[in-house]
Amino acid sequence: MISAIVILVCIAVYYIIGKNCQSLILTVLSGYIYWLVAPSSLYLILGTSLVMAGYGQIIPRCQRKWILCQPILLLIIGFILFRYLSSSVGSPLGYSVVAFSAISLLVDQYRTGLKYSYIDCLSSLLFAPKIFAGPIVRANNFISSEAKRFDWSLIYKGLKYLIFAAFCKLIAGDILTNIECDQTGFTLFFQILLFGLNFFFDFWAYSMMAIGAGMIMGYELPISFNRPYYSTSFRSFWHRWNITLGTWLRDYIYIPMGGKCNSGLKWCVSILSVFIISGLWHGSTWPFLLWGVIHGLLLIIERFIIRPERLKKFGKVSYGIVVFVLVSFLWQLFIIDDVSVLSNRVGSLFTISEFNWAVSIRFLISFIVMAGLTNPSAMDLIENNSKRHTDIIKEVTMLSLMLLSLVIFNCPLSFNFFYFRF
Repeated sequence: MISAIVILVCIAVYYIIGKNCQSLILTVLSGYIYWLVAPSSLYLILGTSLVMAGYGQIIPRCQRKWILCQPILLLIIGFILFRYLSSSVGSPLGYSVVAFSAISLLVDQYRTGLKYSYIDCLSSLLFAPKIFAGPIVRANNFISSEAKRFDWSLIYKGLKYLIFAAFCKLIAGDILTNIECDQTGFTLFFQILLFGLNFFFDFWAYSMMAIGAGMIMGYELPISFNRPYYSTSFRSFWHRWNITLGTWLRDYIYIPMGGKCNSGLKWCVSILSVFIISGLWHGSTWPFLLWGVIHGLLLIIERFIIRPERLKKFGKVSYGIVVFVLVSFLWQLFIIDDVSVLSNRVGSLFTISEFNWAVSIRFLISFIVMAGLTNPSAMDLIENNSKRHTDIIKEVTMLSLMLLSLVIFNCPLSFNFFYFRF
């Protein structure tokens, strides 16, 4: 209760005070929220951000490549040390988001010579709504020279995002799709697909919470998901899943390596490099490396052999189902510690056992719920403030039912997001 009062008071002061102090209040508030969620990691994250913001003052004034390489190397070394010492220290919650944000800030400053104040750099790195799991926001899209004004319509939209996200996390994620992959045969098959939906709801819900909380502070953060399980190719999937991370990898790794200007072997090397780096950044074990290699190979096979853009309508739908199934299976690499566990799990799929119809029915219901929640009409009610009478009725009815379901199921406020592990 005290924490909520402190946050509300800070938000009120944030809008009352002028631009010169808004970034300072935002930084202090973000640090306080981080302390509430992950106090053991606060000093590591704060120290990293302080150093990176300092480099943000140096690089525009002295645009030397060797100076730019210093903070990037420090971030990589920090990542390796935290992973290596994970048994005793552990990776600070949100370190990857801070690192990606810092690299984009410094590289963009090196390329353009843009100058930001120290406190503006710090507030962009520590911004609480996105620090734990994204979305990754670039400084030029975050830092503004104008003060944030109280905008009731934007705050109301943020509250809608928070309600919608709470329903997706606590009802669709924690209750409906939460499952252990502990069976065999076809039952295990549907459990794996159900976990794929659970992973989506959990991560999607967090990104929407970040967007909603950002709106309350006057910021419109970019979306990270666009109906990814409706993709009809792996290329399309990676344009729809964790969009801000994909954009970051494209702009700071893929394009500098030549990107789509490459052909043949060079392109294969660049796309494999991107996914291997993505896999290793999520975790330093063999399953994460394997996850990156397989996704890179799937994109290579898709580009040179399958070519889904040439498929007819039925072929595209069928291939889209294959994409969903394979992506769901590959998420298993995020929850195992050894590749041998995956081989055992694959072997269990071919074990003859009694089929649990309840799991398949639960998957079907979950997929229908996902289709309803990601429907453009439903999302339009959240993303825009309705003006027509009929739309207002739909909007209020949908949000009221979501709030009612949260009360009926007595859902506790949960910060147990799966992606916090990375």
